[in-house]
Amino acid sequence: MADTINELLARLVQLKPDDTTELEAIRDLLLQCARDEANPDSVRTLSAEALLRLDDLLYGEEEDGGAVIGDVCRLLETAAEVAMGGEEGAESGGSIRREDREEPSVKRDITGDEGLDQDALSAPRSNQDAATGERFSEELPPDADLDLLQDFVTESYELIDAAEAALLDLEVSPDDAESVNTVFRAFHTIKGTAGFLGLTSIKELAHRAENLLSRIREGEIRYAGGYADLALRSLDMMKELIQELEVALGGGKWKKPSGYERLYGLLENPEGYGISDDPFSTGNVGSAIVGSFVPSGSGGDAQGDVSPEPGDDHSKSAGAGGGSQGGDHDGGHHGAGELSVRVRTDRLDRLIDMVGELVIAHSMVAQDELVCSGRYQELSRKTSQVGKIVRELQDLSMSLRMVPLKPLFQKVNRLVRDLSVKAGKRVSLVTRGEETEIDRNMVDVLRDPLVHMVRNAVDHGIESPEERRQRGKSEEGTIVLEAYHSGGNVVVELRDDGRGLNREKILEKAVQRGLIESGTGLSNSEIYDLIFIPGFSTADKISEVSGRGVGMDVVKRGIEALHGRVEVDSEWGKGTCFKMILPLTMAITDGMLVQAGEERYIIPTVNIVKTFRPEPQQLSTVAGKGEMVLLRGELLPLYRLHRLFQIPGAVADPCAALLVIIASGPHRYALLVDELVGQQQVVAKSLGKAVGRVAGISGAAILGDGRVGLILDTTDLVTLTRSDELSGVPDHPSEPVPVGA
Repeated sequence: MADTINELLARLVQLKPDDTTELEAIRDLLLQCARDEANPDSVRTLSAEALLRLDDLLYGEEEDGGAVIGDVCRLLETAAEVAMGGEEGAESGGSIRREDREEPSVKRDITGDEGLDQDALSAPRSNQDAATGERFSEELPPDADLDLLQDFVTESYELIDAAEAALLDLEVSPDDAESVNTVFRAFHTIKGTAGFLGLTSIKELAHRAENLLSRIREGEIRYAGGYADLALRSLDMMKELIQELEVALGGGKWKKPSGYERLYGLLENPEGYGISDDPFSTGNVGSAIVGSFVPSGSGGDAQGDVSPEPGDDHSKSAGAGGGSQGGDHDGGHHGAGELSVRVRTDRLDRLIDMVGELVIAHSMVAQDELVCSGRYQELSRKTSQVGKIVRELQDLSMSLRMVPLKPLFQKVNRLVRDLSVKAGKRVSLVTRGEETEIDRNMVDVLRDPLVHMVRNAVDHGIESPEERRQRGKSEEGTIVLEAYHSGGNVVVELRDDGRGLNREKILEKAVQRGLIESGTGLSNSEIYDLIFIPGFSTADKISEVSGRGVGMDVVKRGIEALHGRVEVDSEWGKGTCFKMILPLTMAITDGMLVQAGEERYIIPTVNIVKTFRPEPQQLSTVAGKGEMVLLRGELLPLYRLHRLFQIPGAVADPCAALLVIIASGPHRYALLVDELVGQQQVVAKSLGKAVGRVAGISGAAILGDGRVGLILDTTDLVTLTRSDELSGVPDHPSEPVPVGA
């Protein structure tokens, strides 16, 4: 002990007050002395007081470096006397009296009866109040440039997302030097910029995390086990700090996130807390790390409430402006400003709305009597030319809001990793089609349904290693997440090679709950659809992740809110596939305008297979199924649009009207309309809170003549028909139903 103190005194004599690296090295040694329970209590107390005095210099509480170093030396001289001569040295006056030096602005009592607070010592002294143990609210620098801070927030989120993906790659390839460098550069850049902006807590955490990554990069430790958990938790904490900074920028208080001090101590001395690269010793890290990964919630077949995913909030508040201000990127984002520019999302949304209004206005002009009459050919030609420009402008503006699904897929990768650790299972995620693009607003809504399904797949779908071995499968389960374009839609598939859905068990539960009388006549898809009923669950036990039956209904509602649909396919013992079919965007709809009576409706063209006028011999009425039409050997149900919405004056004879063949999920049916008015792009609008949800209608659009056209929900029409038992009922119940009328 005396030798250690003498070494510290020798280094202090040669120390320059501005040598931050050496100051931090001495601080580390002082911390070890203060923590070592083998040392006399007085030595530990004196070491801790020296540490706190050194913090005055390190963290800006004291500007006179010479005075601080002198104080630390006197404290250590007293500690050396105690170490060599016993406890009485501590009472001999070696400790510096408070009245003999200027008080720092933050105090910690380290001599109380309860002994030293080890976690508090490990953290920078500006983090915690000694008397209460509460976190301080950090203040923004008085001369803070809010624009620069907002730019820093935006860039930090990008760096954190990239670093998280690299850390997950490292778990697969621990020797991937480029991934290590990516994470190192992220912390290094954040540290440099935070230091420039005066954000002390962010700089301190980034510095400690950077040290951990430096040890990994130099091969001193291996990225595995507890070290992997610690690196990921550091990234999570950094994200929480950035989120707290956003709150402060909005006028709120900037508080240290819960667990900051604990993590700071772990980063400083991982081995001291039992952390190693042994993958089976992860539990030594404790709930401070592993437990924080898996979001808590109310459960469900796909779990309900989820803690904020990375980027949940910042995607909506990304500020305008360029890259980092201060700090060196070390290869981070050079030249990015020449290729892209950040635009506030509210401005982008406003642009999309205005282009939509322009489309409506042009449509009104194009359908004006002066243009349509043909008497003014030059006007018609110019209107047509403007129409082409408007269409290109519309396509271009919509593409501005299209973003790849890659960031969302990366978040799922992290979720699978964390859930599998908590569940004690081995699960790998395979992603495909990450560059498939979709409307940014839809990505935000898609996140929750996707998280529900992933949680369900890991908790219920993938078996335990023992069960997989018994089934002749590999111990590691696989989840495949794939996205691709199909028929003007984006399809997102989630497949697993787990146990699959038990058809008989679903039927049994449904009968018990009175949802169905029996499974007779139900197809597999209809049976699997039962899992989307609120509260329905086949789980034998409730876990922390799922089992309460409040998840899959959230999935269905979320997908339907995007004007999409979800399909389920499963084989018992082999796995399950959830397929989400989504439109590219909710703002613009390619539709076919149809008429029934005096009313006009819009059918999305992606759902239309063909239109035709049937012959009498193609029509029939089948007992128990209602009206049917025979098309190329396939018998399809026939639904009358005017009957669904009680429209008077519509054509009742199908042979004098038109049938529109619609494909909606596994269903194909014929919809009877009076005539086709034409095909056009429309700007989809919600019906608003005053109207609420209307069965069979997904939205509305302003047509060229200024009237409102309702957009049909082709999936909901099937449900509407079945629930109201309208199919096959005559227009006038007192009359018989003739074939084809």
